[in-house]
This record gives sequence, C-alpha cells and structure tokens, in this order.
Amino acid sequence: MTLTTTALRRECTLADWEATPDDGRRYELIGGTIYVSPAPMTPHQRASRRLQRILEDACPHGCEVFDAPVGLRLPGEQMVEPDLVVAPYASDVVKHLVLPVLLVVEIVSAGSRRHDTVTKRVAYAEAGIEHYWLVDGTVAPARLTALRLAGDRYEAVADATGEVVLDEPLAMRIPSVDDLFCPPG
Repeated sequence: MTLTTTALRRECTLADWEATPDDGRRYELIGGTIYVSPAPMTPHQRASRRLQRILEDACPHGCEVFDAPVGLRLPGEQMVEPDLVVAPYASDVVKHLVLPVLLVVEIVSAGSRRHDTVTKRVAYAEAGIEHYWLVDGTVAPARLTALRLAGDRYEAVADATGEVVLDEPLAMRIPSVDDLFCPPG
C-alpha cells in the first residue's frame, strides 16, 4: 500500500476533505494535509477483522468497536480513519466519531509505516487519545505495540510478538499476533 499526499499550495480544510471522491481510497486530513492511501490488502483486512472480534469480546459495557472506514474527528479540523476504534456508545453519532475514544488501532502496511508510526502517532497524542496500538504484520514475527499517553507522548506498555495479554484499556488476550494475519487453516 502506497501513501501519497496532496500537492496543494494551501492548507486543506474539512470542506476539502468532505469533497474527496468515494473511490475506495482512504482520505485523511491531518495538520492541513490530505493523505491518500489505497484500499487495504487482504492480510490487513484479515487482521482487522480478527482483532475486531477479540476487541468486541473484551469491550466494556457502554462501549462499542468500529472498523474502517469510520471517520474520527480530531481537534483542529482534522479527520482520520483508524483501522479500529473502541468508543463509548453514543446514540447521537450520525456521521463521524468524536472524542473521547478508549482506543485507536492502526494495522501497519509497508506503505503506511511512517504515516501510522509518526504522523498519526503525533496527531493522536495531540488529540489526547490515551491508548494507541500499532499492529505490524510486515515484520516477522508480527508485532503488536500498545502505547499509552504519558503527558504529551506515547510510551510503550507492551511490545510483543506471539501471545499478548493486556489489562488496559481492555482486559484481553491475543493468542498469536502472527495468526491475526495468516490465512485460515
């Protein structure tokens, strides 16, 4: 997956983001720049679906899990589309999720590594999102890095391959990070 940015001479706004085409690509507005990436590949989608099931089973009462494409509005006219979001249930949400959220998860692709690990990490920290996970199937073995906001930066609370057991923000167990990406059978 290759990530590109727009080459505009001015800072983009939410109106610009809302005018992007519905063409199967992901459009995100961060810091006045629109980032464009193609639809995710099969291993990415497989990992997202499997992790969503695990998160739903661990989801606390009053929260729900959303998967991409779902818009999450951040302060400063920013709009992102995380792979997975755990958010408090809100019956009045019609168009996009808003803060606060319990957890944001990005599944790293070869072409999105810098965007997920640098650009979005900074945007999520600035927005005050307390828990941010990176799930990376582009490395062997696959790795899950669970980050928690400490002040204005994230610190790793888990950086694991194989089995992952976490107590926050959800009490959950992932039997194998590699298995999130593997075909059935």
